[in-house]
Amino acid sequence: MRLIFKVLAVGVMVGLLPVAFAEVVREVKVVGNERVEAATVQSYLPFKVGEEFDAAESGNVVRSLYGTGLFANVELTQDAGVVVVKVVENPLVNRVAFEGNKQIDSKRLAELVSLKPRSIYGPAKVQSDVQALQAAYRSRGRFTTNVKAQLIQRDQNRVDVIYVIEEGAKTRISRINFVGNKAFDDADLSAVVATKRSAWWRFLSGNDNYEPARLDVDKDLLRRYYLSRGYADVQVTSAVAELSKDKRDFVITYTVFEGPRYDFGNVDVALKAEAEGLDMKDVANAVTLKPGELFNAKRVDENTDKIIDVLGSKGFAFLDVKPDYNKREAERKLDVVFNVTPGPRVYVNRINIEGNTRTRDYVIRRQMRLAEGDAFSSGKIKRSQDRLNYLGYFEKAEIQRAESEQPDRVDLNVKVKEQSTGEFNVGAGFSTFDGILATASVKERNFLGKGQEVALDFALSDRQQNFNLGFTEPFFMGQELAAGFDAFNTKTDFQSESSYDTALSGGALRLGILLNEFTKNDIRLGYKSTEIENVGSGASQFVRQEAGKRSSVTLSNTWSYDNRDSALSPTRGQRVSLGGDYSGFGSDIDYIRLSANGSYHMPVWEDWVLSVGGRAGAVVPLAGNLPLYEHFSGGGDSFRGFEFGGIGPRDRQTGDALGGKFMVGHNIELGFPLGNSLSEMGVKGVLFTDGGLVTKFDRENANVLDSKTYRVSTGAGVNWRSPIGPLRVSLAMPVVKAEEDKTQIFSFSVGTRF
Repeated sequence: MRLIFKVLAVGVMVGLLPVAFAEVVREVKVVGNERVEAATVQSYLPFKVGEEFDAAESGNVVRSLYGTGLFANVELTQDAGVVVVKVVENPLVNRVAFEGNKQIDSKRLAELVSLKPRSIYGPAKVQSDVQALQAAYRSRGRFTTNVKAQLIQRDQNRVDVIYVIEEGAKTRISRINFVGNKAFDDADLSAVVATKRSAWWRFLSGNDNYEPARLDVDKDLLRRYYLSRGYADVQVTSAVAELSKDKRDFVITYTVFEGPRYDFGNVDVALKAEAEGLDMKDVANAVTLKPGELFNAKRVDENTDKIIDVLGSKGFAFLDVKPDYNKREAERKLDVVFNVTPGPRVYVNRINIEGNTRTRDYVIRRQMRLAEGDAFSSGKIKRSQDRLNYLGYFEKAEIQRAESEQPDRVDLNVKVKEQSTGEFNVGAGFSTFDGILATASVKERNFLGKGQEVALDFALSDRQQNFNLGFTEPFFMGQELAAGFDAFNTKTDFQSESSYDTALSGGALRLGILLNEFTKNDIRLGYKSTEIENVGSGASQFVRQEAGKRSSVTLSNTWSYDNRDSALSPTRGQRVSLGGDYSGFGSDIDYIRLSANGSYHMPVWEDWVLSVGGRAGAVVPLAGNLPLYEHFSGGGDSFRGFEFGGIGPRDRQTGDALGGKFMVGHNIELGFPLGNSLSEMGVKGVLFTDGGLVTKFDRENANVLDSKTYRVSTGAGVNWRSPIGPLRVSLAMPVVKAEEDKTQIFSFSVGTRF
């Protein structure tokens, strides 16, 4: 009985505990606050005067007040219904300073830290700032940098926060190792990974600094490399960075399990659900994989995209295309089945545009290849997104689809992120053709957010002074017509070739008509005034006869087709242009000029690109003599092995180049890598053969020497994307030449933009 009585007594006491500790709050006092209002503190309390408060919840209240970041210490007591909250406020930051920093200036570091003058100090904020500063130094290769925070107490509960930085030496990558690789050597794999061994030429890239996050990227790059070369079982099991004892260099080691190499086995397309109006033959024809070919995961992804594009072009928006694999290890075959589950045919409901703070909506909408109410097409969405990104107005442009309230309608959300479209460039360089050169340009590609382009260019070299002002409206009168004008003033030195200079000034109106995605037609009406001046005393009689000024009005039309993957360094695609000029309209010069240019580019092996180009032109004077500067000339960059103006009709007595009314030429070039180390530097080799002919001077005269020989040269060169700009070196040997030609075996040029 005594035991039962004791248990009951304890139970009653435990049951009464909450009642004993829960009291009605009669008053709340806040003590110790200087800047923070008492009402602010009370707003964080879970009770008010007149309500009950359980002392057992005091810990939660204290933690809640700590969480505000306003207080360094909080105490809470309760006595006879009076709750006292005693606080010690965190100090106010008076000043934030940095000491010991040389590699990164204080202004940049101040942008990285969260503590600012007049903000509330907090230990957690300091720790976060220290980590942010260390991360900034790690990104610059100074992995051993140490950062400490010091506090200096000031009056009125203020502190100065001083970040003391011990900048470590730049941690380089001395070696990159690969373990387990048999199919590809270390040099091959080193060219694949983004992390690079430290070298002097990488001082601008930063990829030779150790960055832990980059190792994950490297693992994925290695995996993709193997998957694109038949190794379906590849695994990159680890990527380890070891710091040397002197803490100056890292050694990076990647461990690879290659597995066997596979070929494609059976390739098929399977439809997993009924789709009215869908012809599976069109889908199957999109697949380019063939049994027996080397397995390539990249090609599988490309074929998946092709199938999606075909289905999307037929209006099947919500679909799923998933490649499934069946591995036959004994035969080293990998069967691929593209399982297709199309959704219903849908139409575009609304097109919503987000993120354009400067660019007008209509500038974005006119790039869309879909309008509201059109049948959905994934191919047109992709093309629309490409067109938006090609503009250069946006850092990123994405088109996302979203379901609408109607089951057969889809919304398109166009999300863009604006970027600067203004450019100021200055450049410098040197070439054997133009000598020392300098350029400057100011360009705004999205003037006032209307998509208009304004450009001002100036160039100065040993040969030429050039000034040009241009304006372009890409959608003239609401149509896809690129209208614009140019004003120009140019002076060119032809003393070394023809013993005279030219001074040219004028302007032009132009209109570009886009015929389809890759074809356009350009019309140009221009006026120019050209003066032959500074004629040398020993100049050709033809040069002396033409000294003076002439004006011309010229109407030009150029049709072009261009589907190259790059205008600067194409690796695939072609460009063809056909042009015709008529000069006359009562001006001093009457002629008709016809021209044709073309180039074709194709990869013949990994990083080996074959380019074939050709050109031809003819000019026919309609009245009077054709001025010298309207003749074709040959040599220079377009015909390596010969000087500028080095081939073609020439004055027999003075040797001055006169040019001709007819021109034809070709260029065949094979670009190839020069080993992994040089490829990492951006160096590529070039083998080439150039050919050309310039003939038929406007005036028949015994003093004119015209061999009418098709010249040919062959040679090799090196192109380097150097840190100071593109550098080109060529050695060309004329194979077929005329006696009067002026050759130039070595040519060199380097230039940059800052």
